[in-house]
Amino acid sequence: VAFKMAAFLQNVRPYLVVGKSCSVTWAPSVLARTCVSSVKAVPSAEMENVEKKPLYPPVVPSLSSSSEATKKYKKELVRQKIASLESPKDKITALLQANQSSYVLYPIGRRYNIHIYQQWVTRTAVVKELPEAVTNTPVDEGFDQVKSQVLDLILQERYYMRRNDPKWREPYRFGVVFTKELARVLAAAMSGWAPHLATANVTHDAKVEDCWPHLQYRCQLLDQPDIQILTQHLLPQYCPMDSGVSMDGEVPVYEWSPSDLAIFEKTRKRTIFPGFKIESPLQCGHTQFRVVSKEISREKFRTDLRKDKTGDQLELRILGGAVMGLFGWTAAQAFYRGFTWYQDLHYPITSQVVMTDGRYFTFGCYQLNTLALQDEDNPRKNVLFFQDSQPLYEDVRDGQVVGFNDDVLRTLLQVLGNRPEPVLTGWGPEPIPFNPPTRYNYHLEDTQENIFFKEMFAPHLRKDISEKRVVRKVKQFKDHRLGKNLGTNVRDVYQLDSNPSVKKFRGDD
Repeated sequence: VAFKMAAFLQNVRPYLVVGKSCSVTWAPSVLARTCVSSVKAVPSAEMENVEKKPLYPPVVPSLSSSSEATKKYKKELVRQKIASLESPKDKITALLQANQSSYVLYPIGRRYNIHIYQQWVTRTAVVKELPEAVTNTPVDEGFDQVKSQVLDLILQERYYMRRNDPKWREPYRFGVVFTKELARVLAAAMSGWAPHLATANVTHDAKVEDCWPHLQYRCQLLDQPDIQILTQHLLPQYCPMDSGVSMDGEVPVYEWSPSDLAIFEKTRKRTIFPGFKIESPLQCGHTQFRVVSKEISREKFRTDLRKDKTGDQLELRILGGAVMGLFGWTAAQAFYRGFTWYQDLHYPITSQVVMTDGRYFTFGCYQLNTLALQDEDNPRKNVLFFQDSQPLYEDVRDGQVVGFNDDVLRTLLQVLGNRPEPVLTGWGPEPIPFNPPTRYNYHLEDTQENIFFKEMFAPHLRKDISEKRVVRKVKQFKDHRLGKNLGTNVRDVYQLDSNPSVKKFRGDD
C-alpha cells in the first residue's frame, strides 16, 4: 500500500502547489488521501498557552429592535461611551443632552411621612447619632470666647426684632438673618485653630441641582441652601464603604406613586450643579446651613400636636430635608469629580448640614457611597448620621439670655471644626480643579453604535459643525431666544443656519 501511495504522489506532483490547495478538482475521498502536508507536532502544554482568536465578531442585538436584549445593549453602549470620556464636563454634557420627563423634588416635603419616600428614592439609611469623627473633635481651646460672641449676637438680633420695621415682620426673618450672622461669626472666631475655615469659600443662596435615574423613573432635585462652606479637600469618611451600616443599613420601601405626595412628573432640561462652577479651585463641600422656618413653622406643629397628634411630623420633615439636601449636594460634587451612575464611586464623599430656625438646631452628617441607584444588584447604601433638634437657648428676658445650652454650641463647633483630609493614595488621584472646554472633541467613526450615540446623546457635537456656521451682520435685530437687543450698531453674530430667528430676520448680508 505504501508503494502504491508513493507512486501515486509522484504522478500528481506537477499538479500540486506547495502551501495551497490542489489546483485540479478531485473527489473528496481522493483529496483526503492526497493533499497531505507535513504538520509539526505541538506539545499539549504549548497548545494550552496558544490564544484562541474568535473567527467571527460577537453577535449583538439589532439597534432597531424593541426587545429587552436591545434595551440592555443600548444601555451598555451608553455606559461604554460615557466611561470613555475623560473630562467631567464632557460626561455631564453627554448625560444631560436629551430632555426627558422626571419627577421634580424639593428638600422639604409637605405630605405626611414623606421622609419614607425621600429615604427610598436616595437609598439612604439613617443612624440616630453623630459619627465619632465629629464627636471626637476638640473644641475647648476657644469655646468661652465663641460663647460670649454668640450671646452678644442673640441679644443684638432680638433687639432688632423689637423695632417696628417691615422687613422684620416675617416670622422666618429672625432665623435667616441670625443664621447668616452666626456663620460669619463662627468662621472668623474659629479660623485660628481651624485653618480650613480661614481659606474656605462661604456662599449664600447658591442653587444646588441634581438628577439621577431610580429603579422605575428619573428624579430631578431643585434646592437652594442658605449658606454653604467649600474647602480644598473632602471631609474624612464616617464609616468604611463595606461596613455593616453601608451594606446592610435599613432603607424603607415606598410602594405607591409619587403623585400621592404631590410630586409630579415634568419634562424639563435636566441639570447637575453643586452650587459652584467646575472651574472653581474649591470643590469640596464642608457644611450647609439651612433655615427651616421658611418652609415649616414649629408653632403650627405644636398646635397640631395638641389637636390630632401629628406634631411629630416636624422632626420627620427636617430629617427628610437633610436626606434630600445632602444627597443632592454630594452627588453633584461626585459628578464634578468624574463619577457618574455608570461609573460608581470608589471612595466616599461626605458633607454636613446644620438646620435651624434661629433657636432650635439639628445636625446631620452624610456619606455618599453609591450613585448607581438604578442597579438592583448594587448592595451599597448611603448613610445619614442624624441628631434631633435641641434648643440653643430658652428665651431672652430683661436683656439676658436664659437657659443657654452649651452642648448645642459645642456640637456646632465640632461640626465646623471637623478638618478635611486629602484623598487617600489607594482611592486614586484627586480631580484637576480646572477642566478646559472641549466642545468639538467627539471625533467618532460612523459605525452603527456611534451613530446611535450621536443622535441620542450628543446631537450638537459633530465633526462638520464649523462648516455649517454662517456669519451675518444684523442691524436693529432683537433675538427673543437670546433675550437681548443687539441695538443699532452693526455687529457680527455667529448663528447656525438652522436657527429659526436667523431664517426669519435675515438682516443685511
